[in-house]
Amino acid sequence: MFAGIRGNVLTMEVLLFPLVLPVFTIPMLTVVQRRFGHRLGGRLAGLPTTTLPLLLALLMLDGTEAAAHAARGIVAGQLVFVAFCLGYGRLGRWVRTPTAAVVVALVVAAAAFSFAADSSPWTAAVVALAAVIAGLVTWTAPGPVEPSPAPRWDAPVRVLVTVSVLAGLAVVARFLGPQLAGLLSCVPVVLTILASSTHHRSGFPAAETLVRGALRSAPATLTFAVITAFGLPHFGPIALGAALAGLIVTDQLVGRLLAQVSR
Repeated sequence: MFAGIRGNVLTMEVLLFPLVLPVFTIPMLTVVQRRFGHRLGGRLAGLPTTTLPLLLALLMLDGTEAAAHAARGIVAGQLVFVAFCLGYGRLGRWVRTPTAAVVVALVVAAAAFSFAADSSPWTAAVVALAAVIAGLVTWTAPGPVEPSPAPRWDAPVRVLVTVSVLAGLAVVARFLGPQLAGLLSCVPVVLTILASSTHHRSGFPAAETLVRGALRSAPATLTFAVITAFGLPHFGPIALGAALAGLIVTDQLVGRLLAQVSR
């Protein structure tokens, strides 16, 4: 009986982990965005800040196979993230309000979600990578935008909304299987909140800088997910270390390539 109780407590702790993490990550992203600019804030938002907690939770609860299946979902889900970035950054300038920009971006992301859910993860990954390359090459980086002061309630509201949405995803994901849970974890909840609040407070150029920065991080996150998906069944948790190393290397390579293109 006590073993069952301990098991249930452990399960609850693991399930709560992805929900507790945003309490720390959202304020951190907010501080970085305010102090160092919207571009760096976007780059951090594009990293696996919500998908990594899901992988760790599944790894602790259900083992490497379940986590690997979730990683395949995350591979496919990068197309959803990329679609949101391109939808907001490229189409958001043509609408009048931040809410309308979010709606447009979410419609594009929903279409990408439908494609990713019905396609092979690797097909979705190729499409996502092609979209990132085309987007970054043709999308001129906006000029520097000074961060504007934010009200005190800004960060707490961001945390509350993000945790609420992630809680809903966590409950639903338990009934959908790990791969679809991984795909759902790529729904850009955090970026949606960051972009809309930035757009409302500082205007579209600031939000555009933010989402382009997030798009800049997508190849690194995709590399992380691919290495995790292939590595977990063979190497176990060690694969996560290799995936993080791949993320860092890819991020550096993308930075150098963009520097070459912009010359």
